[in-house]
Amino acid sequence: MAKAPRFDIDPDGPLEAAARTILYSLFTAAFDEAPAVLGGEDVRATHDMRVALRRLRTAMTTFQGCFRERKLARFARLLRRIRRRLGAVRDVDVHLAVLRAALGGATAAESPGIAYALGTLTSRRRRALARFAVELSQFDRSGFVQLIAPAADA
Repeated sequence: MAKAPRFDIDPDGPLEAAARTILYSLFTAAFDEAPAVLGGEDVRATHDMRVALRRLRTAMTTFQGCFRERKLARFARLLRRIRRRLGAVRDVDVHLAVLRAALGGATAAESPGIAYALGTLTSRRRRALARFAVELSQFDRSGFVQLIAPAADA
């Protein structure tokens, strides 16, 4: 999902309908990446989900006047927690990529230290991924969808 989803909106229609379509599309794009992220090996899916969640956050801010403020704010807080947990996974992915590249050109004296760091970071990634999985499992997807779904999808 490197590219943002396309939105099928009526430019002459009400703002609320466009907002619902956009939020729903962004939400779907973000959460469609979750299975690959939870699989643990697809670092591209982790990156793509983070990008999609940032797009969703921006759209929620843009269209906040179209929804019940307290409910949207509650979901915004919950999504922020998911983004933070996912960010921890992505940070480790970046560090692992740098260390793997360094290992290829490392001297015999440097290799054991880099290998140790790789092992440590791999463990850290597993823990971060587990925390992300817990946060994701606690998110009320159906409640959020009920709040933002376009009329035809509700």
